[in-house]
Amino acid sequence: MRKIFLTLSLITLFFSANWACADQNFVNRPDVQAFINMMVKKYDFKKSDVTAVMNSVKIRPQVMIHFNKPLEIEPWRTYQMLFVNEWRIQHGVKFWKAHEEALKRAEATYGVPASIIVATIGIETKYGQSMGEYRVVDSLSSLGFSNSPRAAYFQSELAQLLLLAREQHVDPLKFEGSYAGAIGQPQFMPSSYRYYAVNFSNSGTIDLSNDITDVIGSIANYYHKHGWKKDQPVAQPALTIGNRYNYLVAKHKLKKSFTVAELAKYGVIPKTKIKHTDLSVKVIELPSRFSKEYWLGYHNFYVIKRYNSSDLYAMAVFQLSQTMASVQERLNDGPHH
Repeated sequence: MRKIFLTLSLITLFFSANWACADQNFVNRPDVQAFINMMVKKYDFKKSDVTAVMNSVKIRPQVMIHFNKPLEIEPWRTYQMLFVNEWRIQHGVKFWKAHEEALKRAEATYGVPASIIVATIGIETKYGQSMGEYRVVDSLSSLGFSNSPRAAYFQSELAQLLLLAREQHVDPLKFEGSYAGAIGQPQFMPSSYRYYAVNFSNSGTIDLSNDITDVIGSIANYYHKHGWKKDQPVAQPALTIGNRYNYLVAKHKLKKSFTVAELAKYGVIPKTKIKHTDLSVKVIELPSRFSKEYWLGYHNFYVIKRYNSSDLYAMAVFQLSQTMASVQERLNDGPHH
């Protein structure tokens, strides 16, 4: 056992030394130097300023581990239990009550339901309780200068982080967030922070970590700018009858939109009454361990997917929002005698 322990200790020391060395040599890498030069040429940064930031980067191996094992690969029932649960419902209703005025104003301004805004905050950061503990510059650099197929995207977000810091007169090393570089209660990537965050509190500065009014307005603005349609549905449950559904999957790969009447020809039937028969929908398959759950996704479902491209994520936001709205409605009605 002692020999195994010593071997493991030596391996740990070896990797630690290598990562420490990688941190020190990071700024001298050709791809990092190319990034620095791009920031100077394209965005008129001082080379010494960008070099100082990149010289402070600490490469985080755990970022890649998290990135390669996202929760969105879990079966739907597992994902649902993690995000549409009693804790998030109860705390969401409390959050809603505490910030009702800002939520009503956001709803009136942007046309996005309060329930969707609250559910998004609940799923992203547990209503601000879990915003991430990584320096954003470390997360984005670890992913942006890796062999990830999305490395170019994360380098682009690193550039956006430096632009955001310059605009807000903030040290770029001060931003903290998720392993993927998302910031604040809405978990906006730096580009989204720059383009969709709003000073909804009229305080003069945008703060997505501490100013909940800014958080509420910014999420509503994000959905609004991505095409949210006021008073239109998000999703509804469906079932499949017979074998014609297999032909639909084989022919269209579930990418095509249909009317409800067209889907009926393939044996896809809504479980609940349709209010908007003229709207186009897509079939959503939510895989569980031994079966599949079927839903019809309307336009607004795919607006939620602009926040996170997973069907599981969008469905969790929708179901959490529906459950909270139902609880909120009962509370507002009060006891009946």
